[in-house]
Amino acid sequence: MFEALQRHWRAFRAEPAGTRFQRRYRRRAERPSGWLRRIGVLVAATGLIIAGVAMLVLPGPGLLALFVAAVLIAEESLVAARLLDRVDFVISRRFAGRSDAP
Repeated sequence: MFEALQRHWRAFRAEPAGTRFQRRYRRRAERPSGWLRRIGVLVAATGLIIAGVAMLVLPGPGLLALFVAAVLIAEESLVAARLLDRVDFVISRRFAGRSDAP
């Protein structure tokens, strides 16, 4: 399970910034899926949004929960995917000159 997750993460990171989420949306849209899955994803995203907002004032990873919820919504909405691509592009340009080495 973790190998598959790592493989998906590497493929996602290998795509150019500013197109990652739209490409993921299009790949997801090409595969047939039922309305039940779509509703389940949106319900899970809504729950994560509620939990994330609560964790902003309570102890917990609130920003991470909100980000995961946004990614789940972007899988089902092209508008959300475009918005996340814009944010991804701005963030990647801002931190492009920085090094991870100490």
